Amino acid sequence: MNQPRNFTKVASDMFFVQGMWAAGFLGVMLIVQIIKIVTATFSDHEVNAFFDATFIAANIFMLVIGIISAIGFIPHYVGNGVTRKDYFKGAILGTIGLSIAIPIVSAIVTSLFSLILNLLNLRINIDSFENNVNDPDGNIIGHLVTSVIFSPHIELSSSWLLAIFIFALNIFTYYCAGWLIGSAFSRWGVIGGLLSIVIGFIVIQAEDILLSASLGLNVPSFLEDFEIPIVLSMVGIILVITICLWLIRQLTKRIIVKI
Repeated sequence: MNQPRNFTKVASDMFFVQGMWAAGFLGVMLIVQIIKIVTATFSDHEVNAFFDATFIAANIFMLVIGIISAIGFIPHYVGNGVTRKDYFKGAILGTIGLSIAIPIVSAIVTSLFSLILNLLNLRINIDSFENNVNDPDGNIIGHLVTSVIFSPHIELSSSWLLAIFIFALNIFTYYCAGWLIGSAFSRWGVIGGLLSIVIGFIVIQAEDILLSASLGLNVPSFLEDFEIPIVLSMVGIILVITICLWLIRQLTKRIIVKI
């Protein structure tokens, strides 16, 4: 009778554990942001908003913990009697929660920074994220490298809800890519793992291009005439993520776990 509740326990556990890691990550980002602001008060340097700075770094953070999820969590849960299916479902739910929590916290902290700076009457030049994501001279390779660092982005000041949604969608996609990579290395070894890196990169790029095209954001120069309605874009993104999760499920349900 307890079986139906296993995945909810996994979801809450993973949200808590990974949330603690995220708290540490956000804490480091907060310290760095404070140092940048203090430095900027004595110079003409521009500072990225906390939301923008976190937006960039959170992609790599979620990619890494996605890999850790595949390597570290499944042996723990299977060893404690949790089925691979419940682990898979719980991990998805816990990660969705984490993907929503990080941008919300980042947005709140950004607003608090803005309020404090206004109260103290400090004039800090805030650099626009959009200045960093222009297509690099139409170079395809340059765009691909840049897009790994800079995902589709909407300024928080333009639309809170849309900015948080895009942030959450981006980092969830990166987590899935990392989860796929970690699962492939665990199941197939080095060769399969290296192949999964390519697949993960394709997943991230597909999500980036579909989202950017639908929102009218920067896309590679060879896709400048590519237009897609937002509804079809969302369907495409959901399909890409679903395929990625299906691959993860196929890998995780066959991983040999030493108990």
